[in-house]
Formats: sequence, C-alpha cells, structure tokens
Amino acid sequence: MGFILAACALTAGSAPPEGQDTATPSLHLLIDTHIETAWPEHLLTATASSDAEFLRRVSLDLIGIVPTAAEARRFLESEEPDKRRHLIDALLARPEHAWHLARVLDDMLTERRVNTIKSYDVPRDRWLEFLRLAVDANRPWDQLVGDILASDGSDEMTGPAAKFYLSRDVKPALLTRDIGRIFLGIDLQCAQCHDDPRFPDYRQADYQGLFAFVHRVSHFHDGDRKANLIAEKAEGDVTFTSVFTGDIDTTDPRLPGGLAIPDPQLKEEERYQVKPESKVQSIPTWSRRLLLSRELPQRETVGFSQNIVNRLWATMLGRGLVAPVDLHHAANPPSHPDLLQALARHFENTNYNIRDFLRELTLSKTYQRSSRLPADPRPTAARFAVAPLRPLSAAQLGWSVLQVTERIATNFQTDAPQSPPDDSWRLDIYEPFEPDVQLVVSAFQGLSGQADGPFAPTAGQALFFLNAPRLNQLFSREWSPLVARLVGTANSTEVASELYLAVLTRPPSAHEVVEVCSLLDDVSELSQRSERVRNLVLGLLLSAEFRFNH
Repeated sequence: MGFILAACALTAGSAPPEGQDTATPSLHLLIDTHIETAWPEHLLTATASSDAEFLRRVSLDLIGIVPTAAEARRFLESEEPDKRRHLIDALLARPEHAWHLARVLDDMLTERRVNTIKSYDVPRDRWLEFLRLAVDANRPWDQLVGDILASDGSDEMTGPAAKFYLSRDVKPALLTRDIGRIFLGIDLQCAQCHDDPRFPDYRQADYQGLFAFVHRVSHFHDGDRKANLIAEKAEGDVTFTSVFTGDIDTTDPRLPGGLAIPDPQLKEEERYQVKPESKVQSIPTWSRRLLLSRELPQRETVGFSQNIVNRLWATMLGRGLVAPVDLHHAANPPSHPDLLQALARHFENTNYNIRDFLRELTLSKTYQRSSRLPADPRPTAARFAVAPLRPLSAAQLGWSVLQVTERIATNFQTDAPQSPPDDSWRLDIYEPFEPDVQLVVSAFQGLSGQADGPFAPTAGQALFFLNAPRLNQLFSREWSPLVARLVGTANSTEVASELYLAVLTRPPSAHEVVEVCSLLDDVSELSQRSERVRNLVLGLLLSAEFRFNH
C-alpha cells in the first residue's frame, strides 16, 4: 500500500488548526508534561515503544487494521528521524481512517443497539456511511452531535443520524440516560425517581430537566415510504415526585448545571407545523428536541467538552482520565484534573477538531510508551507510565485476520484503478471481504446495548478460529497469498521472518526462528508443508500477542 513515507496533508510544518493559539506549546508536549510531573519519585516507567510496537499500535488505532509485512519492513528499515510523525500524518490522511473511526463512533454512540423491531431501525450501512462522511470531512464534534440530536430521519443527508433515537426505540427514559452518559459523561439512571444516594452531584432535577427535552418524542413508521421517523408533540409538561421525600416539582427543559428554558407562548393554531393525525408524523412549531440539539453541544454546557476528550483518550490509551467514562462526579475525580481541563480547552479552541486531537495524542510520549517494563511492580493504570494491553475490537480483529492472509494486499495490486482522482477507491477493495469480517465480528463482539467491559475471552472464541470452515479456507494455500508464499519459500529462516512480520508486525527472535526451522526443515512433501505453515499462521493468530493492541 505504500503509505509509510507518503506525502500527506498534515505535515510536521503545517499551520496549526484554525483557532489554535500559536503561542502555547503543542498539545502533545502539554500532555507529557502533565503526565510526567504527576509521577511520584522512583516510579517504574516504561521506555519508548519500539518501532514495531508503535507501527502496529498506531495502525490499529488510526485505521483499524494491522500493517502488511511489506509496510512493516519499509517502516522498520527506514532511518528517517521523523518517521513516526510522518506515519501518523499518512494514516490520518488515508480513507481507511474515516472508515475505522466511523466504527469507533458507532460503538460509542449506539453501543451496538438495534430497534426492538429491526425494520424500524436505520440500516447500519447507512448509519456508518453518515458517520464516515462526517469523519472524512472532519466535521467538528459539536456540529456532529447537533446533527444527531436534531435528526428526525426525514432529511436525505442527516436522516441516518436518527439511529441514535431509533436504536433506543425512541423511549424517552432510555434516551435521557444515554444522552447524559454519552454526551455529558454522567449516568443519571439512579436519579430518575430521587436524588442519587451514591453521588450527591446526580440530582433528580437534573434527570428530569434532561428528560423534558425528549419526553414528547415518539417513533413514527411511514408505511407508504417505508421510512422510520421521529414524531413530536407540542404539549406535555414534566412533573416529578421524589420517592424519598415526597416533594413534587415541575421542570422545563434544562441541561445539568444550566437554566430552565420555557416554551414560547403560542396560540393554539400556531403550535404545530403538522398536527398529530393518524398516519402522519406530527411536527411542532417549537421543538424541544431541536432545542436540545442547539443547547447541548456547546462549550458552555457542563461536561460536554470534557466528556468527549475523555472518551477519545480512553479509546487511544485504554483508560480515561475519568474512569468509568460515564461517571464524572466529585467523588470520582479525574486522575489528572488540570490535564483534562487543558484537553477540553484545546478541543474547544480548535473548533472540536477530532483529527487534530488524535494527531496530538498519538504524537505524545505518553501514547508512544512501551507496554513492557523491565521489572515489577507495574504502576497503576491511572499513572499512564506504561502502555496498557488493549484487546482488539471485534472489527479490528476481523479485518486484521483478513489482512494477514495477504488477500487484501493482493487485490490492491491487481484491482487498483489506473488514474484515480483521489484515494476513495481504496474502500472499494475492502468491500468484498465484509462478509468474512462479519463472521469474525459475530463471534467476538460484545452484547447489544452494553459498553465494552473488561476483556473476557471464551473457549468458544478460540475454537471458532480452529474449527470455522470458512476460516480454514481463508488460510489454505489456494486462498491465502501469504500461506502460498511461505510454502514456496525454501529457506525456513526467511519463512520465519516473513511469518512474524505478516502476523505480529515484528521480526522473530532467535528462539522463534529455531522453532519455525525445526517444524519445516524436515518436510518436503507439499501437502504436509502446507499444513504446517497454515498451523504456524493460525498459532500466531491465536496468541495473546495478536489478540491485544500493545
């Protein structure tokens, strides 16, 4: 694919993003200063990652797939002093970045939810394409959130964004909880009927104020157009009672920490653009849902900026500065409060530029630290003194398995257009492999409607790799260019080198070379050699080293 030393739009000497103060240090330097000055004396810390560690890690994080053996060799052999920065910029410029980040945002925003009636949901491919186009255009986060909260499903461009509502069955209580969790970092579920007894910050009035924005919405299925839309009423007040105290109160729409916003006074005949009737999507003149889409995604909204930078940090570093990411409150302070504030300010000052934020994060020494330590004990994760071991997502695993076969790379060589106007053609190469990736994803993805928890592998997942008929075919000599190439390589030392570069993105150790040679040197019969090479590949795929981003 030749991306390692490619020219790119974001070069080391490029101008800072619009709105960024050029007098302040780069964000990646601020990150390292905050992290390292917080370390206690004599803390055991990791050194910088090796080039092989870094290449694999940043490829998985920015484009969602491991590099090929050829890409690994070019990067590892390069003596360019600034090659890591150039790699980051090249990865961010590739169309695969938008393709991968769309899947990351899908998991963040929907947590794999689907409508109870599947045909009442937005098809996942339309939703993912909406997200991909937004990432590809580097749409600011505040505007993307506004698009999602404003969508009623009717607009051609933003209609797929209604999946946020539809995947939750347009249930106001569930929407209230998830709007607080996903966009503000606060889980108000236990404040629905009373102030949360665990966390004084989480008050019933905050839950009900957020609930008032969405309690008038409902699902409308247009059978004639086969469209799923969000309907809304113009009336309905929120009155609530504390089950602890018996106090009764009412509220207009109000964001946590903000002021209530009353409805404007309208005459009866002015209240609707489209009145509620049978088989009609009701549309009020004054929409509280649209009010939410305007009021929530603003830097003045408590928690809005801090929540997203914390979530992006957790995605890239395995743990948020606030953990869990949806429990921001006084009793669960950030591990580095000044850093979280600095990240939020930078994000605001760069107009919520996700691409710039990821670039700065990956340039930091904190991100580039090794996952290896010379001795125990291992520092706590909140110190960020050593890179964590992060399990590959189901999609990362699926695409990386296909990458290892080298079938994708071969198709890039044979199916590339002669004079393409841009790089968008690259995504067409991946499309035929989607069914095979989904085969892996179905075996490894988490439960619908639940955020990913601690790594919990199962015996069934290991058996899947060993016994799934299609995977056995994928790693046959007839289908996999990697296996065919290794079977046809007479020198077993060369086989070991190519094998480890292709699967684990690193050269083999001397011991590993000896192991490979011992398995292959005494075999001359083609079918037996093919079987051993295939088993070597599958063995590395089943290893913890492949299963984790490290």
